[in-house]
Amino acid sequence: MNPGEHILQFRSDEMDPEEVLDDLLGELKLRNYSVTRVNNIDSIYQRESTPPGSLEFSFYKIVEFCNLESCSRIIAADLLSGVFMPARFLVFRETGSSESVLAFLKPTAFAELFDSSEMMGLAKTLEEDMQQISEEIIG
Repeated sequence: MNPGEHILQFRSDEMDPEEVLDDLLGELKLRNYSVTRVNNIDSIYQRESTPPGSLEFSFYKIVEFCNLESCSRIIAADLLSGVFMPARFLVFRETGSSESVLAFLKPTAFAELFDSSEMMGLAKTLEEDMQQISEEIIG
């Protein structure tokens, strides 16, 4: 698997990562997705007393989300598909950079592991939606 072809990245010098995250959470809600968790990776490192300057990021959030109807259909197609769920967006800013990044693994990349046309169809729909969300936020 070539990560470059399976991970989409959208970058902006005009938006703070907090703004990208807020817009992402709003867009997901508008599109009937449930945000199941926001992993505050940057906060975990701060609590662990990581020495200043030792991290390559100043902001790092992983947003997990799902649509219960689609989720049920994917699981029905193959019970092992749950290892890739829920879907995730990544929002981060590298230390010393003014650029905010919104990224995600294409759902079709993991759907290819399963021999299911139904799962691939659902993954394509989700991927298109994730791309539209990213383009609306960052463009």
